[in-house]
Amino acid sequence: MVAPVECPLVLGGHTFIQQLGNEPKPTEDEQVRIVETCLNQGIRWFDTTYRPERVALGQALSRLGRRNEAVILAWNFFTSFGDEDDVGAPDYYQPHHLDQMLDELQTDHIDGLVVHQLDDPERNSRQEELAQGWQRRGVIRWLGTWYPPVNPVETYGLNNPYSFMVRPYNVTTPEAAPAFSACKALGWQTLACSPFVRGWELDKRLGRSNAPDRAQLADRMLRYALFRPHVDRLIVAMRREAWVVANIASWRCGPLTEVEMIE
Repeated sequence: MVAPVECPLVLGGHTFIQQLGNEPKPTEDEQVRIVETCLNQGIRWFDTTYRPERVALGQALSRLGRRNEAVILAWNFFTSFGDEDDVGAPDYYQPHHLDQMLDELQTDHIDGLVVHQLDDPERNSRQEELAQGWQRRGVIRWLGTWYPPVNPVETYGLNNPYSFMVRPYNVTTPEAAPAFSACKALGWQTLACSPFVRGWELDKRLGRSNAPDRAQLADRMLRYALFRPHVDRLIVAMRREAWVVANIASWRCGPLTEVEMIE
């Protein structure tokens, strides 16, 4: 069997939670099928921001027996929450968090760890050092950062521990372009997110969720973000198997044409 061509889309962890979307989250069985469809169709990267997302992805990959095919990203959010609860805020990494994340993901390593910077520079420095220690042990492969500025060297320096970044990039964020360019100049992998601003932005722009041109707008918003200069990958939540297939089809269409950009 020929392996599928790898797709630059990343399954967003918000796929697995009720919050941050305008439709019901998938059941556990649906979650497994979504992850399986991603792997079968060439989507190998999986982002997990919140603790319940890590648990859901870990369970899905375990049931499928396909952890070795997946590239997993994790973040420093540790709140447990139900469908009606607040998702919580990021926290500084602590030594016990590594074992917690590995247990939730049912794995012995995490491919990419996002070090979400917070308000205290001293504690930010300590969590960065801790994450670097995990990386030296081989339990973390790469370190990344969230929302780098237009001039990342001023913030992180030339000799920094990061090799990837995540930042929103969509039709409402033209200011993201120079940040992505600067991060690519540092040699980082650049990951865009929030191609639809948030899922409900599609409905707001169309006025209703069942508008006939919703699929077309989703296609163009996704392709706009995915094919911006200096974007390597795009994180997008996909709560239905059909959306996985549709988004892969959009990727295969390539960049927007001039006519599509105008329309």
